[in-house]
Amino acid sequence: MTVVLLPPVGNDAATWQWIDAPAGAVRHRFPGFGRPRAETTPTMASLADEVAALYPGPLHLVGVSMGGMVAQHVALRHPDRVASLLVACTGASASPDTMLARAAAAETQGMRGVLATTLQRWFTPAALAADPPHPGVVYARDTLLALDPSAFADGWRAIATHDAADRLATLPMPVTAVAGKRDTASPVARSADIADRAPRGRLVVLDDAPHMAQLETPDLLSGAIADHLAAAGA
Repeated sequence: MTVVLLPPVGNDAATWQWIDAPAGAVRHRFPGFGRPRAETTPTMASLADEVAALYPGPLHLVGVSMGGMVAQHVALRHPDRVASLLVACTGASASPDTMLARAAAAETQGMRGVLATTLQRWFTPAALAADPPHPGVVYARDTLLALDPSAFADGWRAIATHDAADRLATLPMPVTAVAGKRDTASPVARSADIADRAPRGRLVVLDDAPHMAQLETPDLLSGAIADHLAAAGA
């Protein structure tokens, strides 16, 4: 079985550098984030099908934010391939209008123009104000500023196609929905909704975690991942 780590929008494979990942885990890269942009604008369906095609055998999927959304769609479109899901700091659906507005802002303002609001959604005020700078914040800032704004916009447009809510009841595999109590971008209720809808769902709340839990509180998320994979028999 393969553990596949699916990153948030705008993040590349290095987003997992502080996570204690199991041996052999694969750090997936979405189009435009650490690899070339897709030829056509990605959707949840296209991103999910690519994950299923790239990695053979049964999959344990671990995703944060957009990565957690894609993980849901892999499980829905390829349920025979997915042994378990851990989806962190994400929801069962997204607001298309909000996501499309973020895409437009990236294209009109550039990455520097959307940097501050993005980091404020992702991290706690304490992490943003840390001196010396928090390494997770440094990674996020540098990675965002190096992005093609159109690639960032592609990510938001893909998220705009996310709506799995009415189908989560069909998932046969164990699903752990991880929430950060300090996550203002995706509050605990959104993760609780996933856990409630999935027949084998459970909710795990990390008291000190923000939206980018893998960057600001990697020890907490690492523990949740290890517990989930142990329970799922990975």
